[in-house]
Amino acid sequence: MPIGIFLYEIDESFGPNLLSEYSVKEVGITKEILKTLADKHLEKPGLKYNSLRTDTFKFYSREIKINDKKALILGFILSTEEYVDSLFAVFDEIETKMVKNFTEDKNELKSLLKEILHARIESRDKLKEPKLIKEKMNERTKDLLDEGKIQEARELIDLGEIIPDEMAHSIKLAGDFFKAKDFRSAKKNFIRAAELAEKIGELEISKILNSRAKTAENYPIYVKEREDAYKEIKRLLQDIDLKKSNYYQQSVKSIQKIIEISNILEDYLNITELNKLVNLCNENSKLSEEIKLKDELIKDILDKLI
Repeated sequence: MPIGIFLYEIDESFGPNLLSEYSVKEVGITKEILKTLADKHLEKPGLKYNSLRTDTFKFYSREIKINDKKALILGFILSTEEYVDSLFAVFDEIETKMVKNFTEDKNELKSLLKEILHARIESRDKLKEPKLIKEKMNERTKDLLDEGKIQEARELIDLGEIIPDEMAHSIKLAGDFFKAKDFRSAKKNFIRAAELAEKIGELEISKILNSRAKTAENYPIYVKEREDAYKEIKRLLQDIDLKKSNYYQQSVKSIQKIIEISNILEDYLNITELNKLVNLCNENSKLSEEIKLKDELIKDILDKLI
């Protein structure tokens, strides 16, 4: 589950400025972390999201438009082993809620971030524990009875006796099939679980599960695209001493493709090294006097990766 959420702006003169943050455990968003994320947004404004991985946490952020004149960066913090698909599937909804309720009042803004984060935690926990869904359905049933909607309450009671357990079973099967590389069966069970979630009004969970189904469906394609991108950076960087115009920038696009696919596949083994490679290539295109030293570092990383 996500453990933190933060909002910041990028000032043209002074760089990134943290507006508010909320987390369920001590993380510490340093100036260096903000600057790294901000630089990525400035360098590649068209990317769907930007990411940064440290030894203990993963940071994901995306630009959101508060209004025609104001753009901010909304970010989430996850532990290194946590899935990110649940965030990507509902980021548009999160953005809509953030824009609709945005305020300059720092206390109210922090309360809004807290509300958004807790909603994500709740959705993640529901995926793991059908009891939580049953409890929510019981609460909705009581509300329907209080409103005198007897028939609707009865229908919800009937659904609550069957669907949460069926959904949990389908999710478990999907996970087992995915681990066994039976991606077709994994997709089928994720979709089945998504349909059950939608049937009981858990629309956010349904979106998360449909997102996982898409990942399962495209997993072999993602793996192939990543392999091709690895071959491309090897081709582009193997003759590192014979530089051409835009030599390093040609490689950055392929490297970022690998990072993006690796994040989708939850495969973080080489993310740290790949991010270093992107930074080194970008620096080398600007700082020609240091190119020789950076070339040696790039060669070392390539020896580890390929």
